[in-house]
Amino acid sequence: MMPSSAVRFTGLTALLAVLLALAAYFAALKSDHAATNGDELLYAQMTYATAESGHWLPLQTLIERHRNTKPPGLFWQGLVSTNWAQSWSLWNLRWPNVLYTLATALMVFLLARRLSTSASTGLLAALLYLAFFGTYRYGRVFLTSAPETFWLFLPIFVLLVGSREGQRDKLCWPAALAFGLFVGAALLYKSFALVLPAAVALAWWTLHEHSYQLGPWLRREVPKIAAMSFVALGVFSLWYWLDPQRHLILQDFVLKENVGKFDTGGGNYFVNLLWGESSIWRNVISYPFNAGLLAPALVALFVITWLRRRALSNDEKLLWIWIITVFAVFTLPNQRDERYLLPGMPALAVLLALHWTRIPRWILGITLLAVAVISLGLGLGAVLLTNDAGLGPLYPWFYWPFIAAVIAFAAVGLWRQDLTRSLAAPAVLLLYLAYAAFLIPFDGPRGEFDRATADFARHKSIAAPINFNAREEIYRFMLPEADLAPYHVNDFALDRLKAENNLFIITLPLQDLSVENSPDLRIVGTRLQLIDRFNNKETIDLLTGHVSRNLFKKDLLVEVIPPAP
Repeated sequence: MMPSSAVRFTGLTALLAVLLALAAYFAALKSDHAATNGDELLYAQMTYATAESGHWLPLQTLIERHRNTKPPGLFWQGLVSTNWAQSWSLWNLRWPNVLYTLATALMVFLLARRLSTSASTGLLAALLYLAFFGTYRYGRVFLTSAPETFWLFLPIFVLLVGSREGQRDKLCWPAALAFGLFVGAALLYKSFALVLPAAVALAWWTLHEHSYQLGPWLRREVPKIAAMSFVALGVFSLWYWLDPQRHLILQDFVLKENVGKFDTGGGNYFVNLLWGESSIWRNVISYPFNAGLLAPALVALFVITWLRRRALSNDEKLLWIWIITVFAVFTLPNQRDERYLLPGMPALAVLLALHWTRIPRWILGITLLAVAVISLGLGLGAVLLTNDAGLGPLYPWFYWPFIAAVIAFAAVGLWRQDLTRSLAAPAVLLLYLAYAAFLIPFDGPRGEFDRATADFARHKSIAAPINFNAREEIYRFMLPEADLAPYHVNDFALDRLKAENNLFIITLPLQDLSVENSPDLRIVGTRLQLIDRFNNKETIDLLTGHVSRNLFKKDLLVEVIPPAP
């Protein structure tokens, strides 16, 4: 039996914890400013273009170099959830991935409960998983991370929940074939390459179960693992056989998107492995980075596990085999990213909950202190925005007491030794809710173009600013049926915009009145904007203290007034 987490949930506190987690993951789900990744809008654009084609395949894109960037799983999901773009909204694109993440959290709960025989430890594990920043950032938006994490972790979950210590030959033929279907679903969302970590982890685990005796392992387990791999690849191959442009799948996805990840750009593979922006060291910090504010606790777990490595149970070893395999496999490509290690986070959440009592209290105090400081920053940011916008009160009355309550919640965890372990994960989830509350002015009427502006823009050509691929797609949610033509924010000046476009959207600091004061321009609509990507000049300006000037801006839909005849 695993050690107790020393966290006890009553019926009421368990219900409150579950409601808190649900609120954190559904709040601001339709927000343009939700924690996400720039690829999300590219995938949304591809889904919209595919919906317009009226066919499941081939996938469509407006940017040719991003053709066949991913298999069709995510895009098919988006077609269904938006009713072929008839109900086109960020909410409808995102909510299926929230369900995937919550389903993964349920697996984490059930597994931790089984290993510890404690429902409280199970709930703690689920809360820790949902409190990981990587889970929050990538697990509730329109990206492949939530589905691939669910489907890849499902075989590990089945193996551990359905087995008992000392039981041999756990990988039976029906399980191997079922695992092939599970992994195949992950492949349809991300890549055929995902069969490798699944197969390697099962091979390592079954070899360990055979006490590293190669003969019995080769006879009994390798055929099952091979069958699992063939079934998974068979599921993935449906894309190839159903797509009328098979040659483009080989050209774009297999050779460019996947084999291209091993391209060193003319450099030395081993030099790039040890040095550079995408070196092995990026992977080394990726698990703690994905843990976010729980990173200190996760690092402590690594140390604790190493110190008691000889006392690990077989169940713990399987979880660590999965974690290490994910790390090792995604270290091989020349392109490395913390997102690739997300499938290992459910296992880390289970292990962290099981050893929660061994995490020093002062380390959990770092998490609670960070929650308090960031919450205070959200309060000060709201004050800055209110003062700079000049639009009167921007936040509802409950915003300020809520921010104060989050700070107080973290402070109680810091002060009360008996509550530190119980409040750390809920405090992080409360912080996510505080961030959602901070977005209220940007997600409400002031953060969107109004109905009159949307009606005016229908079927009109509008130049829209971008700072990343397909960033103009965000305006389609607010200006449906507008014909959007992207321009990069660093490439165009106001005079050039006026000369080349009848209608354009421009992003300016709140205090910039150049458009309002221009006699040949008419402002059709305006919205508040929160900037989350900065160029070098803006970054330097931020570091010199001009926070609000770079962080808070306005989008103006502008019409050029033709000169009088």
